[in-house]
Amino acid sequence: MRHASTSCDVSILIAGRNSARDLDACLPSIAAGTSARYEVIVVDNGSTDGTVARLRNAYPYVTVIANGMNLGHCRAINLGLEVASAEFVLVLDADTVIWPEAIDRLVAFLRSRPDVAIAAPRTLNADGSVQETARAFPRPINGLFGRQTMLTRLLPRNPFSMAYLHRRDIDATVPFEVEWVSAACMLFRRSLVERIGCWDEGFAGYWVDADWCRRAHSAGRVFCEPSAQISHIEQHHAGRKKDPARIIQFHVGVNRFYRKHYTLGWLDPRALATSVVLAGRAALLLLANALRRAEPAPVVVASSQSTRRIP
Repeated sequence: MRHASTSCDVSILIAGRNSARDLDACLPSIAAGTSARYEVIVVDNGSTDGTVARLRNAYPYVTVIANGMNLGHCRAINLGLEVASAEFVLVLDADTVIWPEAIDRLVAFLRSRPDVAIAAPRTLNADGSVQETARAFPRPINGLFGRQTMLTRLLPRNPFSMAYLHRRDIDATVPFEVEWVSAACMLFRRSLVERIGCWDEGFAGYWVDADWCRRAHSAGRVFCEPSAQISHIEQHHAGRKKDPARIIQFHVGVNRFYRKHYTLGWLDPRALATSVVLAGRAALLLLANALRRAEPAPVVVASSQSTRRIP
């Protein structure tokens, strides 16, 4: 049985909480994404929706690590990395759907490019549009011209958003190099963990992928392989009412990323200024979010006959 093997090619690692519904779409899509031998490891952070029981009953091939409480996304990933046995590790969000051959194409790309440390697919929204998860590292200006900011939506071709979101590569059909990619789906060799260490558990989840890629640049390059595609059913896209805790975690995360990689620490004037600006930005977004009306969550239906081709 190729789902789990002592000599598998890919360890597929998913961390989540209350993800039973998402996993019912994600797990079946994996078989269409690869013909390789693989194992699936799900690290559950104290779910209360029956996720663990559902996994053990409906997906017996899945290795389940059931935490009794929410240990945080990064800690959960690190626990999964400790038991991953394959040459390659695919970190995957539970709310994703893998399109045909996507994993095989990522693996083939990494096998052919020993100079590349991390590879990610083209990530699509539920409506088939590009999610723009392959980016440059954030600069202060991206607080105004970020992926979901109003200015980016009003002025989509401004030079700051174009550079940050790699929009020059939006129609790319061949692999292209970026500075970082989203951990919604990324593939790397297990040996990368031995070279640069585990995920930084000081991050609540947001921006740990940017940090991981930043550290990975000491071991190789980061690429997006657009012929590999997934759908990411992002619940917190632009314009949607968000969990206030996520807004706070987002800003705390980017503050940690900036302080860690661009300053000398807390007492560096740049770190202090950034903290003040980010706190103000978070306060404004929390206020706007409180006034926003909730909307139904997006839904995607996976089909082995459907793929999106970049126009």
